[in-house]
Amino acid sequence: MLERPGVQERLSLQALHPQNYLDHERKQVLFKVISFLANGYLIRLVTTEVLGVVYIRLALLHATIQILSREPLRKVCLTKHTPEQWKQLSSLLWISMPLSSVLGTLLTLVWVYLLERPDQSYYTLGCVVFGVAGVLEMLAEPPHIYLLNHQHIRAPIVVELVSSLTQTAVTVIIAHFSSSLLPFIIGMAVYSCLYIVVYWILYILKSRGNDTGRITPPTQLEPISTHHISLTISFFVQTILKQVLTMGEEYVMTFFSVISFAQQGVFSTVSKLAAIVVRVGFKHVEDSYYVFFAQMIHRGIPVQNQSADAVATCRETLGNLLRFNSLFGIIVTIYGMSYARVALLLYGGYQLANSEGPILLLWHCPYIAVCGINGVSECYYFATMSQREVERYNWKLLPFSVCFLALSVCLSYVFGSVGFILANIGNMLIRITFSMRYICQYFGGYDVLHRAIPSVPELALILVCGGACLLTKFVFDLTESFLGHVLHVIIGGLSFVFLLKMVWQCEDSSFKNFLKSLNPVVLKSKAE
Repeated sequence: MLERPGVQERLSLQALHPQNYLDHERKQVLFKVISFLANGYLIRLVTTEVLGVVYIRLALLHATIQILSREPLRKVCLTKHTPEQWKQLSSLLWISMPLSSVLGTLLTLVWVYLLERPDQSYYTLGCVVFGVAGVLEMLAEPPHIYLLNHQHIRAPIVVELVSSLTQTAVTVIIAHFSSSLLPFIIGMAVYSCLYIVVYWILYILKSRGNDTGRITPPTQLEPISTHHISLTISFFVQTILKQVLTMGEEYVMTFFSVISFAQQGVFSTVSKLAAIVVRVGFKHVEDSYYVFFAQMIHRGIPVQNQSADAVATCRETLGNLLRFNSLFGIIVTIYGMSYARVALLLYGGYQLANSEGPILLLWHCPYIAVCGINGVSECYYFATMSQREVERYNWKLLPFSVCFLALSVCLSYVFGSVGFILANIGNMLIRITFSMRYICQYFGGYDVLHRAIPSVPELALILVCGGACLLTKFVFDLTESFLGHVLHVIIGGLSFVFLLKMVWQCEDSSFKNFLKSLNPVVLKSKAE
């Protein structure tokens, strides 16, 4: 049996708690909003065809190289380990870089010579720059892993903010002089350089005076254990399958050309508008809780041999997280039915609002809901499963990955761009089923699953408020006036505030305390 955590261990676990990470969430949201608004302005400067090439074709190249190169390593290196194991993991990080170079070279050649070429200048240059950027950013992985393992949870936020905001500013400025791919290419180069430099600067500052777990220089590599190599390979296979399931529609668009580049531009723009909710509301929370769960639970150890305090904390935290994301997703879906077109009108103007964008955004709302549930459930799933369970999960995903790609192709031919969203919703539901089944077996019951389901009074309140907003939409759409849109937004805002107040009254003390703990003001007062 593992010993119960002592005082020092409990203090360490408290330091790892995502509350410390979320203390700076307001600043992060502010910068995300600034970048988001800048991208909305950028839409008015270039054509949808350029957006399709950049946000689908070139971004997919960069994301494929980056994710396949770094995600398996992060899952292995962020697991609880000893100082001796860290030296081997440092060697693993350095050895992975030449491997990512080979992957980047092969994919860039495919993008340049084998895929359909868009009628855009600088396309070849764009492929080279985005491909090289994906490879070079692997240089930032050693400091990234070090900072997270030493509980510097804010570091990735700082790096992303500095790099992304600078990239957006450079792209917008150059787009005033050129409406081609060139502004995006230069912006990507600036982002990649800053991403690497800022990570190493933070590493130098944070590791000064602390020799524990420092990064091993490339000239002092140590032999890597077969266990770590085997685990990395398992996570690499899992990452490939998960990448297909996560970005399957981009691969179908790229390799099958089922829709035009202009349609891809509209689809990518609407997807980015919907993704701001996922990135701000879900992504960083999931990343921080992955670190929390991975440090709380010993991977591969049966639950009955884990610390009882750690298991109880994880059960309560996971249940409240699932409930929060469930409520959030349902509310977004209901209100999205009434405000999809208004959101696109404000974000991209009439050109975007009068296209197929509103229909796409409408279907993205239930997709956001299932993304929230899937992100949290997989967060716990991947943080605690053993290597054997990882391998079994990979084999289960293989047939579903093939089916998902086939479904994306078929639905896109029948429903157009909406077909990709429908296929993604089905993909997420399948992944939720796997992870929820694991969670229920892990905790020996369905308590966590039941915790994720809102109460009947809450569902009734959401439906009533959403129905009222939908009714006002039909009424004010007949006028097509500025005043009508303003009144529609005001009514939605008031009903939303009323809904939040009533949902708060319906919740129990455990969930209320969980939400309060995410408030930076409350955290600071507790610390004092």
